[in-house]
Amino acid sequence: MAATRKVKIGTARRTETIDIRVPETEPPIWDADAKLTVVGGSYPRLDGAAKVTGKARYTFDINRPGMLHGRILRSPHAHARLLAVDVSKAARLAGVKATATFESPTFFAALDETDESGKPVEGAGEKAATGPRRILFAGEEIAAVAALTPDIADDALDLIEVRYEPLPHVVDLEDARKPDAPKVFPDGNQRPATVWSAGDVEAGFREADAVVEATYTTPVALHNALETHGAVAEWQGGKLTVWASTQGVFGVRDDLAKFFKVPSRDVRVISEYLGGGFGAKFGAGVTGVVAALLAKKAGAPVKLMLDRQEENLATGNRPDSVQWLKIGAKRNGALTAIHLRSYGTGGIGGGAGVSGPVRMIYACPNIKTEEQDISTNAGFAMPFRAPGFPQGSFALESTLDEIADRLGLDPLALRKTNYIDRPNKGLMEQYDLAARAIGWERRRPPAENAAAGPIRRGFGMGTATWGMYGGPPADATVTIHSDGRVECICGTQDIGTGTRTAMAVVTAEVLGLKPEQIKVVLGDTATGMYSPASGGSVTLTSILPAIRAAAELARDKLFRAVAPALAAKPEDLEASGGRVRDRVGGRSAAFTAAAARLKSALISAQAARADNYPGVGIESFGAQFAEVEVDTGTGRVRVLRIAAAHDAGRTINRLTAESQVNGGVIMGLSYALLERRVMDAPTGIVMNPNLEDYKIAATLEMPEITPIMMDVYDPANNAGVKGLGEPPVVPTAAAIANAVSNALGVRVRDLPLTPDVILAALARKEQA
Repeated sequence: MAATRKVKIGTARRTETIDIRVPETEPPIWDADAKLTVVGGSYPRLDGAAKVTGKARYTFDINRPGMLHGRILRSPHAHARLLAVDVSKAARLAGVKATATFESPTFFAALDETDESGKPVEGAGEKAATGPRRILFAGEEIAAVAALTPDIADDALDLIEVRYEPLPHVVDLEDARKPDAPKVFPDGNQRPATVWSAGDVEAGFREADAVVEATYTTPVALHNALETHGAVAEWQGGKLTVWASTQGVFGVRDDLAKFFKVPSRDVRVISEYLGGGFGAKFGAGVTGVVAALLAKKAGAPVKLMLDRQEENLATGNRPDSVQWLKIGAKRNGALTAIHLRSYGTGGIGGGAGVSGPVRMIYACPNIKTEEQDISTNAGFAMPFRAPGFPQGSFALESTLDEIADRLGLDPLALRKTNYIDRPNKGLMEQYDLAARAIGWERRRPPAENAAAGPIRRGFGMGTATWGMYGGPPADATVTIHSDGRVECICGTQDIGTGTRTAMAVVTAEVLGLKPEQIKVVLGDTATGMYSPASGGSVTLTSILPAIRAAAELARDKLFRAVAPALAAKPEDLEASGGRVRDRVGGRSAAFTAAAARLKSALISAQAARADNYPGVGIESFGAQFAEVEVDTGTGRVRVLRIAAAHDAGRTINRLTAESQVNGGVIMGLSYALLERRVMDAPTGIVMNPNLEDYKIAATLEMPEITPIMMDVYDPANNAGVKGLGEPPVVPTAAAIANAVSNALGVRVRDLPLTPDVILAALARKEQA
């Protein structure tokens, strides 16, 4: 049953009270009026010491008795028919314990892999095919071995004999669009366009006082999490245990159960620590299946960890984009129409859409978007921290700056003009906070900067948004032991973002303890406490409401047990400061003393995540500003400072939230300045599948980053929390590009902003 409750929404500067419908079983909602003592503080990560001392065990650190080492043989061809695979010589090599071949076109069909948009990947169009398997990209899996040592496994790969029939391939986006291009799939390379519209864009352009249209490009980017994909698999009595580098332990479990046709209860997946995951580590994938397959064949545990080259060939990427954008506006900056046409390639996968920012951020009455996926013989796309949004933000925010310049307006003023006003949004305040932090008043018009010397300074900005996607199902258990120990249990995985600590903070808030007093158990399907995969900024929004509800139930059980000793009613008790107090009578007891009153060794309470409350919980928002310095002689861009103001609803742990913002900014900066996958068209291979040639921002590229967390009380759940993983990466490249264009007095339309791009832009300006 649902009940109506009054909640106060908004920000510290502006609130209002509204009625919402929530399940009767929900605890009091942490809205703007909630007085919290633990939540919102800054706490070191509970696992910080374990990580810096090397005690934390990642998948690579797992070693089982009698463990073997797996390796995968990959295709050198971008497109070919796989005619025969002979592993007999490899199988006879001393120390080789198992082999597997994948020449069947339906071998991995049970995985049913999809990209972030639900489209099939990994040559799904071939999965029902008969006859020889078609290889669709260089790096696709052909065979695998398991041996006593990694060196023996490598030697065994050299002994595998493979016969291919090479076929014409295409890896260049523009070449793939040509009518005579080699076909990646039988129905061609151009997928049907996705069209979305609101209003009448042509009418909107007729109403405009200024119209700007331009084409922008962004490159294919590679994930490159510090820890590569990998798994350790072990069968015992028909039951499978897998230690996996994964963003979703339950997804891996379900994939493996499906592939091996065993009940999910007979598969246990553990991810104690994870060395990063930006969207490419969902499901068991080929790596998890092959590790488990080899372990089953060998009758021994198998560790299979990919090297960096494999990681960059066959585990996912962010699609590139070509975006034509046309925007119209009135003299005061009010937008009248936006029209976007885009296409890009996710290799043999989909996911090249970029329209999210166009559709979600600004108030424009007339919008039309047309997006298309182009197939190429390259590795498949996978979700990559705000899929489609960094690309779309770059083009949208750049065009908005250009139209502001055309109209003689401050770019910040133009965005404020098109602000969608809602009390629970808070973006206007974020604009002001970040602008003040960067010193936006120092920004000069592009024409003035262009008249400066060879070293030019510029300022730019961009707006972030991301949907509130968290929700059920998610389960949690909180256990209080009679000696005062407290455990918070959820099957979720901590992908490096501080999930453990956030779980402890919420539990500690409810029980009146400190976060370090809470033992957190996670990353294990054996807990039985289901959690969704960690992606799309859903982790905390999904699990924390369940954890809070479980903690409240456990606390109430404790109150009932201790109430007689305090001569109090259970409903008059409260937990704070490590004590249980009677608000009426004034008596109190230490938490440990209260727990000692339990009539059993422990009390435990389990709760499930309720549905999101209707009418609240709009998107997360943020504003980022950049200050850059550009050397017009060399084309080198140096980012000096970035100010980033963001909200995640109610901030749970300010320290890890700021760390999330810092990480997103660094990733966005790297994408803006350096990252680009390079393909060799004649051979169809990736030319830079390593961290020597694929450049990622490092110490010398780091600017001064000012993270600003602003609480926005907009509770779609009892904890009032929203996601933060995606938003900080969304507008970073856009803000930097706008700052560079401001410095140069000429628009840069292509990422990354490498010296050749800068010098080419300056040359175009001189020729104009």
